[in-house]
Amino acid sequence: MDSLILHRRSIVIDGLNASKHTDPRVIVHLHKGGVTAVNATVAAWHNSDYTIRAIKDIQTNIENHKGIASIVYNHADILNCKETNKVGYILGFQDTMPIGQDFGLIKEYYDLGVRIIQLTYNNTNFVGSGCMVKNDTGLTDFGKKAIREMNRLGILIDLSHCGDETTRQAIEYSEMPVSFTHTNPREVCNVKRNKPEELFELLVKHGGVAGAVTVPAMLTCNRATTLGHYIDAIDKMVQLIGVDNVALGPDFMEYLGKDTIDAIFNEMPTSEKKLFLTTNPILGFENASKFDKITNGLMEWGYKNEDIQKILGLNWLRLYKEVWQ
Repeated sequence: MDSLILHRRSIVIDGLNASKHTDPRVIVHLHKGGVTAVNATVAAWHNSDYTIRAIKDIQTNIENHKGIASIVYNHADILNCKETNKVGYILGFQDTMPIGQDFGLIKEYYDLGVRIIQLTYNNTNFVGSGCMVKNDTGLTDFGKKAIREMNRLGILIDLSHCGDETTRQAIEYSEMPVSFTHTNPREVCNVKRNKPEELFELLVKHGGVAGAVTVPAMLTCNRATTLGHYIDAIDKMVQLIGVDNVALGPDFMEYLGKDTIDAIFNEMPTSEKKLFLTTNPILGFENASKFDKITNGLMEWGYKNEDIQKILGLNWLRLYKEVWQ
């Protein structure tokens, strides 16, 4: 089968996209790339007032493009997006700072459509420790309560930016499978934002799924990076945890303003900050309009069609269905 035909027939899920989702060009790129659903970052380190406004602004942008996009609340909505050729927007957070210490906000955000929440960004918050702190003290009591509430409601927990100890405790404490939406193994590149192999194995032992990230600072340690490097990283993850547990989490950051970029990286130690700020998009997969290149790359690598479809989206879909029901 031709790779483009396979791509068009497949459910394609962008497991993490941190672009400016109020910019119409982002929706257009996702639709052009044949993306069925996207975990769209709404907020991270932001307070509740900003976050609620951001949700409403993104919903307005989606409403203005309702011919090609819609909000996802459950796994059936993703199937409907495939049927109607729309991009399904899954609203997600990359930190629990929008919740602060207000336990009740978790339910409020759920009611607004949020279905994925990352426990920490790079630093320590009220829930646990991020990957850039020197002393990862693990989950707090509030963090444990927050996890149980997310389990109860049906919110997928993301641990991509969490420190190693916080990650381990969260995997073991959660009653539902969790995710690394955009993280590579440290075997691929030994930086703090990637995770050790034993945590990938623990994730899968508890039913989770991991999305491979394209950021060259996490993929090639910032050497000149091509699509082939990304396919190689996906393949390494498959060898580590199996094809049923590997997915895509590119972490595109299209059209973000300078203030946002500065806020993303100002938490990092100087060496890490320099590494990430000098990174460039990978050649051949510069933005979401080129998701079909992944299908072609996996086919050329020798993957079977059914395994390609798992990586493209079916593995995320299975996890969403289990957690969101």
